[in-house]
Amino acid sequence: MTVQSTEHFPPTPRTLVHNALDCGDHAALASHLMAMYERPLMIYFSATTFRTLGSPREVVASFFADRFSRPEWLHDWREACQKSEIPLRRWLLNALNFFLQEEARRIARDRRTQGTGGVPEVASEALAAEASFEREAARSIVAEALRRTRAASDAAGQSRHYEVFVQHFIDGKPYEILAPIFGLTESQCAGYVRTTSAKFRRSLAQTLLDEGASTADLDSEITVLLGALRL
Repeated sequence: MTVQSTEHFPPTPRTLVHNALDCGDHAALASHLMAMYERPLMIYFSATTFRTLGSPREVVASFFADRFSRPEWLHDWREACQKSEIPLRRWLLNALNFFLQEEARRIARDRRTQGTGGVPEVASEALAAEASFEREAARSIVAEALRRTRAASDAAGQSRHYEVFVQHFIDGKPYEILAPIFGLTESQCAGYVRTTSAKFRRSLAQTLLDEGASTADLDSEITVLLGALRL
């Protein structure tokens, strides 16, 4: 699916995260980020040899609790992003790696102090783990974009348009199969898909802007995102 998106957006990036930071609404922002990235980070963790540190859910929950307890942490991301446009998902992944290294050192210290030995193996299987993370993060971002697309379609009285779009692009059903299901012509199905595709492009672009993509780099970010889905 080819997505051309930059023409749909004025240069006002990262509204969701930045507005939450400006308003001091850290609880809502933390909730949003956990909902978006808990599963991708768990899958990343499970694909590394850090997995000996504990269960994925418990370790990632501890990571979020530790980092979100630091009021300056996401502000640090914003400062870094202004310098190098680092996507929020990469900031989270880097931070998780630091956290895992901290936990491994803590466990090693505790075991030395207690004389129990047995320091866990923690070398990261980096390439496979990062590919797993990027694939799951892409799925999460697309799911969020689809949620926004559905909301926009419902608000426009185009719920049926959205259903045709999903069955065509997500499920891969051709128009000749969809037309009799929805009581439409093939041409009407194509029109429904075009209308909803425009909403999806805007939603996908906005979701990426929210997590730190620059307006100028949207097309390349979307290409990387869709490529990760095919890994």
